[in-house]
Amino acid sequence: MILYPQDQLQHHDFTKFNVMKPRLLEAVDRMLAEDIARLMAMIPVEEAASNKENAVIRGGAFDGVMNDSTVFGFKRGEGADAGAGDPDWIVAKDRFKYDQLFDNLNPVDGKITGSAAKHEMLKSKLPNSVLGKVWKMSDIDKDGMLDADEFALAMHLINIKLDGNDLPNDLPEHLVPPSKRGFQA
Repeated sequence: MILYPQDQLQHHDFTKFNVMKPRLLEAVDRMLAEDIARLMAMIPVEEAASNKENAVIRGGAFDGVMNDSTVFGFKRGEGADAGAGDPDWIVAKDRFKYDQLFDNLNPVDGKITGSAAKHEMLKSKLPNSVLGKVWKMSDIDKDGMLDADEFALAMHLINIKLDGNDLPNDLPEHLVPPSKRGFQA
């Protein structure tokens, strides 16, 4: 038999619980409003310092591991590198989800506005700096709008980041939508 929280709470006498202390609530509220925000602002600084430290690993077992030139390279086949060398566009495997989202954004002439795309992308709760990078890589024809392929690419890149992987600085060739390959903006 499964006991749900409300079933378990029926047997408790809430009159015996301690009264909430207003000063304690104020302290917790202040911590959430100020201290957490200050700590969150420190994370990018710490991540940058950590990335610099990790980039200088040299020698011994680490020789050649960070080299992407081999099929057994560091993080080969993960994140933005997934699908490299495959004949099919990796984004296509989740395309049905992305196309449903795209259609719900009311495209006009097969494209959605930057505003509509932004509204959908913000749902990921990723920082604006990351979403800006995603936009820059996804708007391949640089028209300020996204077609279905570009939108699918944007959603794919967002999911790469949400899965804990880093985004590349430039869009890898294998992630360029087949309809945009060879396109120069």
